[in-house]
Amino acid sequence: MGITERRREFIKVLYELCGKYGKPVHYSLVAQKLGVSKWTAYDLLTALKEEGYVECVYTLNEKGGRSTLAFRTTPKGEKLICEDEKRENLSKVIEEMREHLKILNGLSVNEVLQSSMKEISSIRSPLLKALNISAVLFILSQKLAVNWDSISSTYQTLSRSIDPQSGLLGLTALLIGVIVAKIGLNKYNNLISPKINSLLDRYKELLNELSSRDKEILFDITKDIFGGKILIGEEE
Repeated sequence: MGITERRREFIKVLYELCGKYGKPVHYSLVAQKLGVSKWTAYDLLTALKEEGYVECVYTLNEKGGRSTLAFRTTPKGEKLICEDEKRENLSKVIEEMREHLKILNGLSVNEVLQSSMKEISSIRSPLLKALNISAVLFILSQKLAVNWDSISSTYQTLSRSIDPQSGLLGLTALLIGVIVAKIGLNKYNNLISPKINSLLDRYKELLNELSSRDKEILFDITKDIFGGKILIGEEE
């Protein structure tokens, strides 16, 4: 049987209880936490043991007497929990980014750059900083009416890049290139171009600070931002 939400919940609760007590715990504690019978908890934990997500050990009873059966999560179970937490955090990031894009969409080109430069400097997470830069570039492309059809072929090629860092740099450089070309005749060009170039330099620095996993996350969300899926996601 696959890992259902119910099974995930058992693994998570077991992991939390083991962390709380600093040792494997009896299945009755899991049952109490989840509001089920101890036999239900035992049966489900035993099933998870067969799948490698938890393991059982015999621990000595502190009051003496017979040893008792206890459970704890395995590295496989802990990996599942970690992935679930990352997925939850990613959902929150995407929702925050959607709200951020809506705010930026209501500003002028110069206001977008000014407000974003301040906001980016106040954010601590390199991943969120980089995502904000992607959001700024997307909004600028919309406000300057960049013709996406003209860069569609190159964009699709870069989007399929196997290496996240190469793909990210390629996509960002492509969009910045067309934005700079678009504002070339703009009377505010001297004010805007230096700020955009500064964003690109900061973006390159941020990529070097990210882990491989964070780069993969950034690449996936950036493609959704540039594809307009984040801004209009609630309609999908």
